Amino acid sequence: MASNTGNIKETLEKNEIIGLVIPDIEYDELLIRLAGAVSKYYNKTLYISINKPCEQLAGRFGKSGIDAGKFMFIDCITRTTKPAQSTKNCIYVSSPKALHEIHEAIIEAVNKNRIDVAIIDSPSSLLMYYEHMDVLKFLHLLMAKLIISSCKGILPFQKESSGSLRRSVEMFTDTTVSMDKISL
Repeated sequence: MASNTGNIKETLEKNEIIGLVIPDIEYDELLIRLAGAVSKYYNKTLYISINKPCEQLAGRFGKSGIDAGKFMFIDCITRTTKPAQSTKNCIYVSSPKALHEIHEAIIEAVNKNRIDVAIIDSPSSLLMYYEHMDVLKFLHLLMAKLIISSCKGILPFQKESSGSLRRSVEMFTDTTVSMDKISL
């Protein structure tokens, strides 16, 4: 892992795809802060949420003073419990088990919304539904699509519990930084 220091803006300016290592206990809080920082530097951010409902995220953004209007969400969890219609700012997919559908939603969002940066929260969650190699292939294709679309990518991982997936994904990122070595 790189031991970069600096801020998130500088790191994204120098790299297309970054891995971000966040301590488990602070993961949710620091990810919200990261989203807020990114929204200050970029016009439109795609937030792909594997395990948190869009409605909950938008509420947390509002409480933190983050303009949710600067985000496009892909919600992979809400439709597992209730029907939801996609909106201007949120594409609902049927389940985290639907990798092809998630991939198509990402392509649609990037192609139609001039996305500057994408945050994938949390890639390790996909391991509950798929084998390691399937998740790695999916993330590799996703990173390639982002690069081709001139869209930056942030793949945050929990430091203590992400295990081998993080190490495998690091092979495809431009850099990996620890949240304690970077300022927002």
